[in-house]
Amino acid sequence: MKTLVFRLTGLLVIFMMCAIQSPVQAQDDMIYTSNVDKSPLFNGKKGGVVDYIIDHYRRPAGAPEKVEMDIAFVVEKNGKLSNIEIKGLERITSKGVEERPVPPSVKKEVMRILTTMPAWTPATKNGKAVRYKEETIMSVMDRETKVKKAREGAEKWDKKVRESKASGKVYDGIVDTRPFFPGGDAALISWIKTNIKYPAKAKEKGVTGRVVVIVTFIIEIDGSLSDIKISRNQAPEFKAEFEAEAIRLVKVMPAWNPARNTGEVVRYRYTCPIVFN
Repeated sequence: MKTLVFRLTGLLVIFMMCAIQSPVQAQDDMIYTSNVDKSPLFNGKKGGVVDYIIDHYRRPAGAPEKVEMDIAFVVEKNGKLSNIEIKGLERITSKGVEERPVPPSVKKEVMRILTTMPAWTPATKNGKAVRYKEETIMSVMDRETKVKKAREGAEKWDKKVRESKASGKVYDGIVDTRPFFPGGDAALISWIKTNIKYPAKAKEKGVTGRVVVIVTFIIEIDGSLSDIKISRNQAPEFKAEFEAEAIRLVKVMPAWNPARNTGEVVRYRYTCPIVFN
């Protein structure tokens, strides 16, 4: 009887030792989703997995050109992937929330790509590699389809820009969102100061000081600038030279963020003071 009790006690101790992890071991196996020093990277960039899947995807026979899906996986400390999950996106229907299933052949092909892809650069925390869960929602398609859809999208946008210009409609008052220079007003002022050139002829004749030339232009729906006009010129002399420099400056500006009204991008006439110092 005593022998049986000792054996049972020994087995219980062994079981408890196996079942209980030390805090260090538990932390070592932790899967992070945030709060790391560096997130995992593939091909040296965040989101590189999307391009890799598209480049290596071979569309199965009978599969749609494009399949939307939610892909999740754990990037292990050695850069390999584990716990890969592929599922369709959810949509709201009359029956409630339903998942739009991913065709089995497509799911198998994406799984093939993920399980054979090169190692990632793992996430790090406190100087050590850690496990990290990544999740991305993407439209899976082959490179040829992506190029075709990008071309179709560009053609559709170009057509919209042409139609917008042809309509002749231009806003110049209240809109839902006014157009703005990339980075805002402070960035615009800084850009003008950096790129403006005080007219050489004016300098040669001793003209100095502050001169303001008011310019107006249309910000097209693609952010480009057109119909540049001088509204007012405060230069005491050499007006043509100051105006020419103001127009040159506007012509070389980067694209703006266009105006929006009722959910649509719209053309907008903007008034901009060009200050010479």
